[in-house]
Amino acid sequence: MEYDPDLPWRDVRGEGYNAHIGPIRFASLGGNQWCATIVLDARHINVGGVCHGGMLLSLADVAMGASTFAAGGGHPCATIQMDSHFLAAAKAGQRLVAVATQLRKVRELSFMQCEVWAEGRQVMRASGTWKYLASRAPGATGMGAII
Repeated sequence: MEYDPDLPWRDVRGEGYNAHIGPIRFASLGGNQWCATIVLDARHINVGGVCHGGMLLSLADVAMGASTFAAGGGHPCATIQMDSHFLAAAKAGQRLVAVATQLRKVRELSFMQCEVWAEGRQVMRASGTWKYLASRAPGATGMGAII
């Protein structure tokens, strides 16, 4: 998927890790799909000169987690399982676009899948399960700024 600047992008505001790797932007694609994006810089590159796999995993996790949060009306959630497949490399300066889809929601679980793209080339696919939590952890700021 190519980046669409006309989507209603919002910043994923956070502290800690999300602030360290970001800025990440988030938008609804309608229905059961959402999108997250980031431009890769030197912080995201491994010793081989390409995007670190942990960065790709992080973007997929943020995309699917923020999507679960949005689909749940802002209810806190946590990743409980995630699988991934690395398909190609991405480089500094490229924009990553992660498209997350909620496949199913049952009670307190959300089943997600995600494709990560770099300039029209799919670089990763992932899937996972998120659990809706009974309440927000003490001191957590949440992701309310994105929806």
